[in-house]
Amino acid sequence: MKNKSVVIVIVVIFIVVMSILGILVLGEKENNQNIAQNTGESTEKKGNYDVIEAIKHIEVTNTVEEINKVLGFEGETSEFSGDTTWKIDSKNWITLKKGVDSQIIQATIDKETIKNDNVTLPSQKELQELLNKGITYEELVEKLGAEGILSSKTSTSVGYTWVDKNGQRLGATINNESGKCTVASYR
Repeated sequence: MKNKSVVIVIVVIFIVVMSILGILVLGEKENNQNIAQNTGESTEKKGNYDVIEAIKHIEVTNTVEEINKVLGFEGETSEFSGDTTWKIDSKNWITLKKGVDSQIIQATIDKETIKNDNVTLPSQKELQELLNKGITYEELVEKLGAEGILSSKTSTSVGYTWVDKNGQRLGATINNESGKCTVASYR
């Protein structure tokens, strides 16, 4: 009888401990779900467009107020630099940089979203030869195998980005007047 009582006490203690552990595990699971939901909220798209479409709708001559209207939300202006940034999500944003004579519209685009299996990037040497010859955007598209993603605008040029399947990124600046690529670099 004494052994039976000890077994019952042990079983009861076991059940209580398992219940407490179960409650703790469920609480941890719920906490992890809340963290995941909160993290997911920061990657939600904000405004009227994703970053790739947003830059297409903004002109270099637009004011901050005009860009606010185009994008559908207000940008944040840095007190230090004076640049205004519109965070579309946690990995993509538009920045307006004010220069002395002109402005620069710059899109920061998560390269994972624009990887393209059709893009074949040239070697550094081949790229330099293309620049020396004076390659146009259309010739770059033909050489690289795909259209570039518009990533910047100034009053005198536009910038495009290509990302190959390995995540290698090429940025190229095309002069508005000549239509030629003036600068290209790997990042």
